[in-house]
Amino acid sequence: MRRRAWLQGTTALGAIAASGLGLGTTGCGDPGAATALVLDVEPTRALIVAWSATARGATATLTAAGVAVGHWDLELGDDGTGWVDVTGLAPATAYVARIATVDGYQLGDFAFTTAPVDDEARAVRIAVSADVDESDDYASPIFTTAARDAPDLFVSLGDWPYADNGPSAITRADYHAKQVLTRLAPRVQPWLRASSFRAIYDDHEFANDWDGAARAADPARHQAALTAWDAWFPRRAPGPRYQRWRWGALVECFLLDCRAYRSANDAPDLNGKTLLGATQLAWLLDGLATSTATFVVVFTTVPLDYGHVGDHWSSFTHERAIVFDAVRALARPVLFVSGDQHWFAAHVHAGGIREFQTGPLARGLIVPPADPPPGVLTRVSQYNYGVLEIDATPRLVFRAVGADGTTLYREEFSPADLTPLSRRSATPTPR
Repeated sequence: MRRRAWLQGTTALGAIAASGLGLGTTGCGDPGAATALVLDVEPTRALIVAWSATARGATATLTAAGVAVGHWDLELGDDGTGWVDVTGLAPATAYVARIATVDGYQLGDFAFTTAPVDDEARAVRIAVSADVDESDDYASPIFTTAARDAPDLFVSLGDWPYADNGPSAITRADYHAKQVLTRLAPRVQPWLRASSFRAIYDDHEFANDWDGAARAADPARHQAALTAWDAWFPRRAPGPRYQRWRWGALVECFLLDCRAYRSANDAPDLNGKTLLGATQLAWLLDGLATSTATFVVVFTTVPLDYGHVGDHWSSFTHERAIVFDAVRALARPVLFVSGDQHWFAAHVHAGGIREFQTGPLARGLIVPPADPPPGVLTRVSQYNYGVLEIDATPRLVFRAVGADGTTLYREEFSPADLTPLSRRSATPTPR
């Protein structure tokens, strides 16, 4: 399906709204249009999510080293989405999921690798970025480049899709249509098939700068956006959308929900103003204190500081200080990775706390503010994604990768290098 087929004549939004939530064959142009994704892999399981414009079922056939290991059926609901929790897999194993709808549409092969068991010090490559807009205005080879990198896992830090592009989504059917539009964009297909994903929303899946004030002003629209999100990024069980997972002994990751619990951005920055909410904050602090992994990586959709305006942690300094104090007190290797600002940056915060800011993959580039403070080591205004390579040396290497595969920035860390202490303030030297 081509993007212009949606935007000319009867649009996708109109077709879906007219028929409830399902597309059927109305306004689609391709009655077999379908898409899929592999999510939330663990050592012995993975979620396979699919959508079809016409079918109400699909089958996933998994192979490992070319040998079939099983078949799993997916039931697709009225909106065309469905998922299956594939279990009984082997840890640290490369799989290919071949997915087909019951009406004969072949979605293609989706590659993924299961995580190692918690005590195995196996090397890992994790890619991360944000901002996926299907518009040809933001075309580049970055999705093919990221697919060629074939990471063990890709972490999406939100703004996928841009549901507030005109006409802005309002109803659940509208938000659903925006998901379809972005997933079927031809140039993103290699990326979707190259690895598994962990994902969280930021603001544009609902509306720009979504905060507590926006939730209060339009709760029905907020609920519609999240209901549509949950159909495309399901969870195995009810509960919060923030996540914690291990990749063997070397790394434990925390993926924060920086939107669903936050106060209004412009509320007084005092005790009680929150970005994470009390429950998620306690969960994060406990996780940081109890993790036994060599490195801890915290993924936050908005940067810790040094961004435009106030839609990030700089408007929540009381809560940020609680997190920073906990990280410094633990004296263990912690790295923060963020998105949102539409340029790559390397940051060092008080006490030597490190942060890399990634993205966009496909959205307008933003010129960073002039005269950056000393905590900003570098800024690059190009399409980009980050790659974390962690091995048993132990060593963590971070690379910022441009659309054509060029390394825009690189740093290498030992555990001591990423261990912030209250007395540390020196600016590190990239290497």
